[in-house]
Amino acid sequence: MTPAPALTPDDCRHVVMDSLSHLLRLVGGNGRFVYAHPAGQPDVVMDGYNMLRHCGTLWFMLRAVNELGLDLPPNQRSALARALGYAVRKMERPSWIAQPSLALVANGAVKTGGIGLALLMLEEYRRALPRGLDTGTLSLDATVDGLQTYALAQIDGLDFRHKRLIADGTVLPFRSDYYTGEVLFGLFITGRTDPDLLATAEALVARRYGVPEQSHWMAYAACEAAARGLIGEARLTGYLTDLVSAIIEQDAYRGRRQSTPIACRTEALTRFVALCDQWPGRFPPALRAAALRVADENLGLQLTWYQDGQFWKGDDDRKVQIDYIQHNGTSFLNRLPLV
Repeated sequence: MTPAPALTPDDCRHVVMDSLSHLLRLVGGNGRFVYAHPAGQPDVVMDGYNMLRHCGTLWFMLRAVNELGLDLPPNQRSALARALGYAVRKMERPSWIAQPSLALVANGAVKTGGIGLALLMLEEYRRALPRGLDTGTLSLDATVDGLQTYALAQIDGLDFRHKRLIADGTVLPFRSDYYTGEVLFGLFITGRTDPDLLATAEALVARRYGVPEQSHWMAYAACEAAARGLIGEARLTGYLTDLVSAIIEQDAYRGRRQSTPIACRTEALTRFVALCDQWPGRFPPALRAAALRVADENLGLQLTWYQDGQFWKGDDDRKVQIDYIQHNGTSFLNRLPLV
């Protein structure tokens, strides 16, 4: 493809800041986002809501605050606190798990990926407390502990159960390409190293789970495991080499002409490049260089569907959704510190 003009750190920062500002304006009085709207028309509220995307979006926003060192005004800190409170109010204690636990509930069901994203959100909120954010009466530690307990109880035969009814724990047949990576990442980022968890993660990596799907959540989880020394080095380097090489070499995702499938791969590539710098000597320099090159090409493409802090779906659909901003904004945030 024809190279796009090189993005500067200032370019990336502007995209992140404008995306954060737009999302802050979408937080309502009760903490619920305007979930979707036409590009340029945030007052035209479109139907739908998804609590996983609520938590993932707040994770991006809090990462931006923390990693850019932002001192937000009181009204914006209040918006973040309201959005956190909205998610926490969706949490319930399952009666069918013996240990005290918490589950993020929507429409009578618990999605395991939502537990992982809630953990990411809460850990990033904890990091933001010195920046003037407030938890009110919420105990972050107790909430994280409860979610971790629920997540670990979903381990089943070196994988995870993906969806259950909150009423009685009935396991539903639904499977997602994302939930396993999300819950692994959330558990790792909040410090869990339970033997069953590590055995499950090692087995998933060994069977190349997520490689055919080019899973960015598995890339995050594997990079976090590597940075923390949780899984055998040779196994992780082989896994990440396969996953990153698949994204570099198999770029049919670009042909969809949609912002978010591209952004998710960019997230994986940029997190991998950061790991190469954190964990030197494990990967060929040529692989790092190729990952950064493809990430930069992708970022240029993503700007095709961007204006004023808003990323829309793609060529044929100008709907803006909070998770489109989350994934695209996160990819630019990940790119900022890389050289």
